[in-house]
Amino acid sequence: MGIANSHQISRYYDFFRDKEIVFTKSNLQILKMDPRQVYVKCAGGQWPCLINSSSLQAAKIIIGTNSGAYLAIQKDKNIGVMLRYCFIDANNSPIHFFVNCTVGEINKYQNTEELAIITLNFTQRPPDDLIFKIGEFLEANENFYHRKEERIDINKNSIRKLGLEKEESIIYIENVPRRCILKDLSFSGAKVMLVGVPKFLVGKNIGLKIDFIDTNESVLIPGIIPRAEFLEGRKDIASVHIAFNGDTVPMVYKIHINSFITTYQKTILSTQQANANNAVNQPVINTAAETKKAPPAPEQAQQPAQEQAAASQQPAQTPEQAQPAQAAPAAQTAQPAAQAAQAAPAAPAAQPAPAEEAQK
Repeated sequence: MGIANSHQISRYYDFFRDKEIVFTKSNLQILKMDPRQVYVKCAGGQWPCLINSSSLQAAKIIIGTNSGAYLAIQKDKNIGVMLRYCFIDANNSPIHFFVNCTVGEINKYQNTEELAIITLNFTQRPPDDLIFKIGEFLEANENFYHRKEERIDINKNSIRKLGLEKEESIIYIENVPRRCILKDLSFSGAKVMLVGVPKFLVGKNIGLKIDFIDTNESVLIPGIIPRAEFLEGRKDIASVHIAFNGDTVPMVYKIHINSFITTYQKTILSTQQANANNAVNQPVINTAAETKKAPPAPEQAQQPAQEQAAASQQPAQTPEQAQPAQAAPAAQTAQPAAQAAQAAPAAPAAQPAPAEEAQK
């Protein structure tokens, strides 16, 4: 089923601390609990008992009225008590631990004089192993009702994470076994492909067999075929939709589906969080083209606007006031010409003609 982290353990404890599980025979098998290794310890000794039910805050145990534990509790109801749990892990190794308790109510079990049922209240948060076992069980039941329509496409990745042996399976149609291929699974149903004619399959009672290799368990889930159609492009293969009978879905199947859905959701959330962090931490680099196209800074954009506003506030000039302004360039141009004429040397005087010289 995977390894639980501290966040998941805390979430289980916060949400399911007051939810109770009745330890029936089937629930004991699902939880992989060894009832032969369950004890109650008090007054310097320990005695075997049965756990009738348990939550993350209390447990109800069944013990004989002739046992030393019952006599010690009856003698002093404030006595310290320790309850020993024992589970079996995936390697068939026992996981056992004690939980400190105080004695609560003491009642006869089913009005018998030989047995008594005693409520033990936990004095502190129980070990993580107990929180994970009970929390996973309760979460699977809750998601079975709230997320029953979420579909899991069957591919290589989902086959591995669901613990399936392969995508091929067996479907019993009116107690006749037929080979099929799993296409998707959910809490409430499945979709399979098999050889057949859809109109002869609709409305039939079925049993879908699913093998889980991670826990070495095989389940047969009863249901009905509400809809079926030919596979696109084929006239010999039917695509069959299956609706499970809700009250008969095995708990083992619920736990496998719940484990995949919650793990997949965590993966999506982790990926989105990582992408968001990368987007925040990544520096923004503008190219030269983007820099040229970028709008001016607010101060630069306000300066031309202020100049235009100042120009619009000045009074308009009359033609007479505007005329000297237009003649100024001409006067400035003539002034250098006059200065050049004054700076030029005077021309020499003209000499008398030769005829005048002859008459003299």
